[in-house]
Amino acid sequence: MLKFALRRIGASLLILLGTTVFIYALLLAAPGGPEQKYANNPRFTPQQQQAYVKALGLDKPVPVQYCRWLGACRRDADGVDALIGPTGFPSIFPSFLSGVESGIVHGDFGYSYENGNAVIERISGALLPTLILAGLSAALWLSLAVILGVITALKNGGLFDNFFSVFTYVTAAFPTFILGFALISIFSVWLGITPVSGMTDGRLSPAFGSNEYWQYFAYSPSTALADLARHLILPVTTLVLISVAGDARYVRQSVMESMGMEHVRTARSKGLSSLRINRRHILRTGLIPFATNIGLAFPFLVSGALITETIFSWPGVGRLTLIAIGNLDYPLLMGILSIGAAAVAIGNLISDLLYAALDPRIRL
Repeated sequence: MLKFALRRIGASLLILLGTTVFIYALLLAAPGGPEQKYANNPRFTPQQQQAYVKALGLDKPVPVQYCRWLGACRRDADGVDALIGPTGFPSIFPSFLSGVESGIVHGDFGYSYENGNAVIERISGALLPTLILAGLSAALWLSLAVILGVITALKNGGLFDNFFSVFTYVTAAFPTFILGFALISIFSVWLGITPVSGMTDGRLSPAFGSNEYWQYFAYSPSTALADLARHLILPVTTLVLISVAGDARYVRQSVMESMGMEHVRTARSKGLSSLRINRRHILRTGLIPFATNIGLAFPFLVSGALITETIFSWPGVGRLTLIAIGNLDYPLLMGILSIGAAAVAIGNLISDLLYAALDPRIRL
């Protein structure tokens, strides 16, 4: 198991490195640049544009730009890019070894073109709202997917199975933005039960995440949690309805395939009880493929749901991504995509390790 884990970790690091190259190349090929927002400003002369580009280091060759952004290069006292840090270790090594603190491998994602704030600060500010929304949604839809998938598989052809099949087709036909707006129209506009958008009621509390909000939260936690729960209802419902149907069908198919396996038929011929067969033979085997979906939920916790967060004005990473695209804020966008890529790599690694733990044949 240890050798398998080390092989998967090494492969994940190589894939992640290749992903950063792809991200950098993709955004480099995108039209415009940080100076484009000043292109029509008569007070911003061509000379100033050139100086602006030079200050950002965008006048250097592309490999040098990427090397700096990654953190594998550093500018020494003479302004020369070096692969070796001041301590004598390669610059890409951790900061306590290399003495280098710039670059994404050292946690420095640069500064936003929009307001000059550190990219990591903007992302971390949006990460908690995304974790709250995505974490609750993922826990609900994964749990419901297993429960509904197992029930429909064991009751194959029954009334509940037929009803759930219709529900699956209906929810799969709904785009996320249509479902979100439909829920807003029904529960917020028509019935007036839930808030339309945001994380908090501005009439009751300060903006979520601010110092004032945490003071308010410490003073009245029950009121703050109740307000947050009301704002979570519609976005969580949207994400769960969109996601649970497909995963439940996946679990249903896996469990049904497990029910026809030879070891299950052998257990039935031995006269074992249905409860024991379902628990020890069918479910244990049938839920192994679903381990992949559990690992894939991890990137969702970090990268957020762009459409859902935008519809409900949820101040998470998904909505921040849309803002970065609109502002051509490439450092912020590259930071978000890099963290998302790392989350995907970690999620896949979790899936592989979980799969190997459940099925020893995978370790070979």
